[in-house]
Amino acid sequence: MSVVSALHASAAVLLVVAGATKLSRPAAGPASLFGFRTRSGVVRLIGALEAAAGMAALLAGGAAAWVVGLLYAAFALVVLRAVVAGADSCGCFGRLDAPPSLIHVAGNLALAAVSFAAAAAGAASAPFAGLVQSVEESPATGVGLAAAIVLVAGLVLVSLTALPEALAARSARPGGAGLFRALPSPATTSAPSLNGSGRS
Repeated sequence: MSVVSALHASAAVLLVVAGATKLSRPAAGPASLFGFRTRSGVVRLIGALEAAAGMAALLAGGAAAWVVGLLYAAFALVVLRAVVAGADSCGCFGRLDAPPSLIHVAGNLALAAVSFAAAAAGAASAPFAGLVQSVEESPATGVGLAAAIVLVAGLVLVSLTALPEALAARSARPGGAGLFRALPSPATTSAPSLNGSGRS
């Protein structure tokens, strides 16, 4: 399995995770960013399509790699729209908070590029079958490769969710760079006092 194919496999795994989180805990979803009212059933349908595309890329490869690339390219546009609109979350991972940021946009574009490269190079021939073959030839190598694919997918997930929020909190402190929009803290959502003295 080539490096490009392994990175594409990580992108497919992350797509399955994104779809699964929408299925289990649907949020408002991307449609709300464009002014559409989205019901949980629609979000679950989108999640099912994402999970199916990711599984197809892992198990079948081929044209599914192009689909994964197109999905990530579309996600980049949706997240960019979320950044411009000042949304608190893009709904990409269900209710798992994913503050939209330029990091998120760049991450989606990178995943799209990897999937397109894998498809164009013919390296997207069923990553799962490649893993099975690697395990048969050398169990240690195969297991290590599978662990690396999952690890990369996990690191990308963290970079798209926790990292933007951490940077937003850091930039919100005095002297922060202000490159990321901070999420509102729970204290700011409490009801305001009537006379400004803290007494009603």
